[in-house]
Amino acid sequence: MKRILFAGLLVVLVAGCSTFGSKKDEQIVDTKFMGGELKVSYTWGGELKSVESSGTGKVVSNSPGAVDEAYIVATLRARQQIAEFMRLDLDSEKFKKSVFESLQEAENESRQAVTNNVKSKIATTVQEDIRQKASTILRGTYVSDKVYDSNTKTVKVTVRFTPEDLAMSKKMNRLMGN
Repeated sequence: MKRILFAGLLVVLVAGCSTFGSKKDEQIVDTKFMGGELKVSYTWGGELKSVESSGTGKVVSNSPGAVDEAYIVATLRARQQIAEFMRLDLDSEKFKKSVFESLQEAENESRQAVTNNVKSKIATTVQEDIRQKASTILRGTYVSDKVYDSNTKTVKVTVRFTPEDLAMSKKMNRLMGN
């Protein structure tokens, strides 16, 4: 009896896991802007996955709060970089060209044949997605990584935005009553 119950439970678990698995294995493509300090990740379907930006700050004194001040400066620089990217690069032809080239590289790695027309549509979709979510992206960034280099007395901060993290943040705010 226990074996039958165990087998039935195993079937339900396996079926449940396969039902709630991820979408088909969509390859994520990264495109770097602003000298590699800003990275936009998206799927072949044009769905925005993340925006990451890095900023640095110099520790200018030996006071106890100097490192924290440098982290704040680096965070602001990283967020400023995202704002500048949206203001200057997003609507330029350079954006589409960079996305197009990244798709070309990803196509070569995955050995998938994709027409230039499809790549152009993906670039436009990513561009429109970022444009529509611009204010949400700027408000939804958070510090995902910060590093202090004591040799050079500099800090590097990476801020990140993902739609999934934003949805989780909204859910947590609702649970907390905010």
